Amino acid sequence: MANYRVFEEFDPSVEWSRGAELDSVRISLPGFKREDIRVLVDSHGHLRTRGERPIAGARWSRFQKDFQLPDGCNLDGIRAKFEAETLIITLPKKTPSPPVPEPPRRPVAAAPSQRIPPPPAPLPEPPARPAPPAVPAAPLAPAAAAPKRPPAERRPSLPRKPSITEPTAAPELPARLPSVPTPAHLAAAKPDPAALAAAAQKAAKEAEEERKRMEREMMGKMAEDTKAAQEKEKAQEQRDEAAAAMGEMAMARQPRPASASRGLLMNVAVAVVVLLGITVYVWHNLRNAAGGAGHLGAGSYGDEM
Repeated sequence: MANYRVFEEFDPSVEWSRGAELDSVRISLPGFKREDIRVLVDSHGHLRTRGERPIAGARWSRFQKDFQLPDGCNLDGIRAKFEAETLIITLPKKTPSPPVPEPPRRPVAAAPSQRIPPPPAPLPEPPARPAPPAVPAAPLAPAAAAPKRPPAERRPSLPRKPSITEPTAAPELPARLPSVPTPAHLAAAKPDPAALAAAAQKAAKEAEEERKRMEREMMGKMAEDTKAAQEKEKAQEQRDEAAAAMGEMAMARQPRPASASRGLLMNVAVAVVVLLGITVYVWHNLRNAAGGAGHLGAGSYGDEM
């Protein structure tokens, strides 16, 4: 009966105040203390305040208020304080995080195999040589009779070397650009059906070997467990046999009791002797009593005569 309580429901006044950065709620609780109040917040956005205080004897006053938290409330920043018989709960709002700027995208460079080499630059034309200065003609001497010379032997003409002053023609570009070798990492990126099939066969073979290895390990473990169980049973049988042998030895050391028939015969003989003795004793007493009574009767009768 000491824990029997009679509760009276108390409805406190509630006042909300809204703000840009936080909201607050004030609950007036006259007569309550700080240790009489509980504030609970769950992860679904529910706020519960409750409290109990004694009034007199078994009478108690209690209250309970539930609130739905506003949207965008920071649950980790909720604070409550009790002062001047008023419970003040502050509900801060979440600050929006600034948008993260995306990094500028770099232009994707073309693959080496797709790059076209630039055409070769034309060769610069060499500067023209200045013309040699004009030399005045010498006066012609009278022609002397020149001796006749045999005609010169005619030699085959050699190809003429191009003069520096003559511009050389630009080299002709090939009709098709030479193919640039593809890098190893780009070639490896292309799937090869044969390589994929070989890799799949290798993976299947490894999986089969792993399965067989696990089966062997399981069989070995089962064999070890069976062997351990057999050894345990054998040891238990040996202990049981040893205990039985010890019990037989202990029974052999104890004196053997008389057989049941021998004991029964002894009991019967004792009973017969006792009955015989009792019979003799009773017969002797009855005889003595009968003899004494005859003598007493005869004497009395003689006296009366």
